[in-house]
Amino acid sequence: MTGKWNESMSYQPCDSEGEPLLGTELKDAWKLADALKNDKFQYTHFAHKINSFDTAPKKLLASDSHLHPDRYALEQGDLSKANFEKI
Repeated sequence: MTGKWNESMSYQPCDSEGEPLLGTELKDAWKLADALKNDKFQYTHFAHKINSFDTAPKKLLASDSHLHPDRYALEQGDLSKANFEKI
């Protein structure tokens, strides 16, 4: 495997010494999707979807981050309040 966790990762079959096998090529495992335009957080569509309160389960544990006031303030764009709540 080669790459950076925040850009892309590629892989290639190797022998027991870690040398690429003959006749094999480097293949993409994944590549970071482009961020949505005009998104102040620079999140991808996937990141927005998994972090959305709308897609959260109906019954959340009290410790679930969806319920944290700092996160809610951040989602609303109130960075000062988010920082205050985080502290």
